[in-house]
Formats: sequence, C-alpha cells, structure tokens
Amino acid sequence: MLTISTTIDHLPAVQETIQQVDRLHELVTVIHDAKNPDFGTGISVLQDEIMLAFDWHDDGPPYIIPRTTYTPENLLALIFHSLGNHQKALEIVKTGETLHQHLLIATHLQYGYELEAHMLDFMAQTSAHNHAIAHYYGAVAHGLDYDALKKAFQLAMATAHDKESKVFTTKHYVNMLLDAGELKDAALLVKDPQANISKNAQYALKAHWASISMAQLRLPYDSGALDALQELQLDVIAYYESQHVNIQAGLLLIEASEVANFKGDYIASKELINRAIHYFREEDIPEFLGEAGLKKAVLLYTWSKDGHPQYYKAAINAFQDVLKVFKRHTHPQKFADIHHHLALIYSEIPVSPEEKPMWIAFCASSFKEVLSFYTKEEHPYGYAMACHNYATALMHFPPAKIHNNLDKAAGLFAEALTIRTAAAHPFERALTLLNQLELGWLAHNADYGEELKNHASMVSAAQEIKSLVTEESLVEQANEHLSALQKVKNFI
Repeated sequence: MLTISTTIDHLPAVQETIQQVDRLHELVTVIHDAKNPDFGTGISVLQDEIMLAFDWHDDGPPYIIPRTTYTPENLLALIFHSLGNHQKALEIVKTGETLHQHLLIATHLQYGYELEAHMLDFMAQTSAHNHAIAHYYGAVAHGLDYDALKKAFQLAMATAHDKESKVFTTKHYVNMLLDAGELKDAALLVKDPQANISKNAQYALKAHWASISMAQLRLPYDSGALDALQELQLDVIAYYESQHVNIQAGLLLIEASEVANFKGDYIASKELINRAIHYFREEDIPEFLGEAGLKKAVLLYTWSKDGHPQYYKAAINAFQDVLKVFKRHTHPQKFADIHHHLALIYSEIPVSPEEKPMWIAFCASSFKEVLSFYTKEEHPYGYAMACHNYATALMHFPPAKIHNNLDKAAGLFAEALTIRTAAAHPFERALTLLNQLELGWLAHNADYGEELKNHASMVSAAQEIKSLVTEESLVEQANEHLSALQKVKNFI
C-alpha cells in the first residue's frame, strides 16, 4: 500500500486524480494535515509540487527523483512508478519531459539495464548523487574506477541540498566503503550522531555503525564492546520492527544472535535467530533463510561445546540442511565454511570406539573440502585456520594404518605458522604454538639427538608465546609447559 501525504487544500485534487484510474484507490492511501504533509511517506504533495520520499529501506535503487511540478499526469506517473508499474509510469509522461528521463533511468537501474551515455550525461548535469549511484549500482559500459567513484560520492555529499540528502548519499557511500573493507573511513562518516535529521536517517547511520562495529570485532572479544554493540543492534532492530521492515530486521537479528553467542548467552542467541528465521520464512527468501539457518547451526555447535554434547547431532543436521542452499558451485566460500564446522564437529563428537573410524572419515572429507577453497595463495588467513584446526583434530585421532597422524599434524601446524606470523597475527600464532607444544609431548623421538632438538624447539615455542600475548590463561599455559620441560631436561 502506497501512502500519499498532502494538505487539506490539495486533498480534493489528489483524490480526484486517483479516481481517474479504476480501483487505484485500493492501492493508495491518502493522508492529510492542515499545513504540512509528512515528507517521510512515499509521496507528498505541497505548494504545487510532488516529492518522493527517500528509500531508506532499500526497496529499490536509491535514485533521487527531484521535486516535480504538480499535474495529474505527473502524480499518476509517480504513483505507478512507486507501485512498481514502471511501464505504465513511462506511458503517462511525454518522452521529452525531464520527469520521463528520470523515470527511464530509475527503471534501468531497477532492472539492471545498461545505462546509456546520454543518461550518464544527464545525471552528471542534474544530480551528483544520482551520478555516483549510477556508477556504483548501475550497469555502465565504461564506469568510473574506484578512486573516481569515491570522489563522485564525496562531491555528492559536499553539494547536497540539505542534511537529509547528505545522509542519504552517505548511507550508500558507506555501503561502498564496507564492500571495499575500508572500515576506518566508513566509521568516520557514521559514528557521531547528527541533529536535525529524520529518524529514518538516524537509524540508517546507526545500522551502518552496528555493521562496522561487528566487522571490527577481533579475538579475544572485549566484553564492553560486545555489550555496546548488542545494545545498538537491539535498538535498530526495534526500530525496523516498528516500521515493519522485516527483511532488514531479520538481517540484523542474525548479527545480534552472533554477538549473543560470543557473549555465551545461548538462550538469547537462539531467540534472536529464530526471529530472523521467522521473518525470512514469511518473506519467502531462501538465501536469507539459509543464512539464518547457518547461524543457528553455529549456535547449536557452540552450545554443544560448552557442556551440552546432546546438541552435536542437532548441529550436524542444521549444517547439512543449509548445504541444500549453499552449494559448492553457487556459494563456494559458504560451502567451505559449513564443511569447516562439520569437520570440527566430526572430530569432537563423543562416540563409541566402534563408530570413531566413520566419524574420522567424515572429518577428513570435510577438511578436504575446506582446503580446496581456502588455499594459501588466495585465502591465507582461512588457510591457516583450516591447517590449525585439522592438525588439532589429527592429534586426537587413533593411529592410522597408512600414514602417521602426528607427522601430518606437525606439517599442518608448520604451514599455519607461515601465515600466522608474530607481526601479522600474534594471538593466532600463540594459539597454534600452544597446540604445537601439546603435539610435541606426543611425538616419538627416534634417538637422543632428535629428543634434544624437540626439547629445544618446545622451549623456544613456549617462550615465544609469552612474548606474543598478555592473556593470563595463555601465559599460564606457556609457563606450565616450561616448568614441565625443565623437569624433563633433568632426565635427558
């Protein structure tokens, strides 16, 4: 249902225009105020001008159609455009008119049609915002490069008519910065609250700040940062729900569930992800439903690791369900991530000795899928994580007949450490060194020389851990290894 807001003086003309089209009144609601219309609604009519509200909820391309002279034809064209009947809208307005050009470009953006040179020239002359938007979201044969596109957005923000317009452009500029991983630049644009803007604009900035804060989280998580992020997320979610913007609410619910999971609040995490699943099921969006299902599977896995082993099989079922959505050829990274979780579950699930070989085979198969995507050349961080986790799993496998699991684990730890350097990833390196120390205690030394070499290597690893991190638990584990190694030295 489209809402048109107008004044009492314009109400009869607006109603008469709507009555010209059979049953159009069933799709349009007209509200009025004594003096000022509500500019936050779909269309507003005031002082012989028609204005379209900014699309803050991403229902269509963020193209700005400027204020248009009120005529019955122009109003009908904008009504049909807003209702999604773009062909009818274009038929109502004459081809040579400015509004027709705006509607034609907006329609090209909506359907992904290529934007022609004369359209780009038109936008460059009439709207810096639309020019930047067209090059970012549109199909352009010879588009701007990244630096030129940044300058186009910056020009649009600098020349915006008012704060609301500037924030609308900022919202989409930040989208581009987030896609490019420029979190610091994006944060500078949205972190500080702005006065005298609409609630839609305020919450657009808040939603971006929540996304940036989520992307900036790093292990070990800071409890204060998690609390602040969760409070922000729940605030934005409540606003989305009040506006019945269910898809955006669902997407943020997924992230909020993840934060609750990080905090160890599994009940809240499950409640949040179930709300997201409910919204995506209502809206019938399989991919978003799969994304929510994936987060729920992660929650069940985390829960099972934290003293609730009965949830391991539920987690397996949940991960296997989302593999029906995220397939190797359509979503290769998601497919690999799901198999990474499955591999960990297969290695950890408590089973009888008779069943263990089957789960080991499942584990090895899933890690093979992970490492086929996360290669050292293309995804070094993910590759190192997979090597670390696979090596850790191998340490707890029973002896194999064909190869030595411990030797294979040692090779994988060594591979992980080539990526997890002290300069780039000190915390992750410390974790790998700790597990490598555990492996060192299990290793078989062929002779006295090898025993001395292994001992020296373990001492070096334990000492390095203390130089890498300050976390008490990790330093304490390193000291325990050093103490045990000192005792062993007396017997070598």
